[in-house]
Amino acid sequence: MNITINKKLYDFITEDPSILTDKWLSTRANTPSSVYSCDNHQAEGRLREQNGLFIRTVANVLIASEDTVNQEIKAWAQTVALDRVETRTPIHEVIHQFKIFRGIFWDHIREFVSKHKGEISESDIFHWSSLIHSTFDTVIGTFAEQYFTYYSGRLSVQSELINELSVPIIPLSDTIGVLPLIGEIDTQRARYITESVLMQSKDYHLTHLFIDLSGVSIIDTMVANQLFQITDILKLIGVNVHISGIRPEIAQTAVQLGINFNKIPTQANLKQALKANKILISDIH
Repeated sequence: MNITINKKLYDFITEDPSILTDKWLSTRANTPSSVYSCDNHQAEGRLREQNGLFIRTVANVLIASEDTVNQEIKAWAQTVALDRVETRTPIHEVIHQFKIFRGIFWDHIREFVSKHKGEISESDIFHWSSLIHSTFDTVIGTFAEQYFTYYSGRLSVQSELINELSVPIIPLSDTIGVLPLIGEIDTQRARYITESVLMQSKDYHLTHLFIDLSGVSIIDTMVANQLFQITDILKLIGVNVHISGIRPEIAQTAVQLGINFNKIPTQANLKQALKANKILISDIH
């Protein structure tokens, strides 16, 4: 390895990172709502700072140890991945920008080679090619991992919020509540419903809970078993559960799957369920 020429290349790349960044930013198209849009002036300063650090991180592979470079790559990837997730930038857009900038980066190296022909051997060029391409690939891979981590975390938070908002017990009186369930209920949501219903029933001091399924399109055996568990758990704390609104297609599927709702009081709709238990809407204040 030619340490002297590596240092010269490093200095050439990092002396003025804005040269490379300007060339990269000049390739941007007018893409509304994208962080990479040429008319997104608010993001431009951030892009310049991030790309300047990216240039120094990649160039550092010429003079620094592998451990040092990997630490810098991870730090850069964490910062930029979080920014792209927060700006809702699709990962394919980011990968496309990596591709564009890789070409610009290598054009800059070619300029250096043309200026120092007598000092550079063929083995130096092959070494740089292997080293820098490998570093770009490592950055892209590390970025993708960090992006997935942050994106998955955000989806998890949003999912929890949606679940929380979609399991509201409506108190009809001091001891009576209604839980209208809407949409598809998968195993994960069913577990959340169990936890939420137990907590809300205790908070509201309920003695009767009417679960209305008229807005639910599919119930499988696992979800049905979860509903049975809700019933059993609530009975232990003194809450009687009543089911209403089982749609005909769900009832037919339940029979085919061998799901038995006989141990839970059921009615065709919520009004009938309330009436069957001598609860009149007009009596509720």
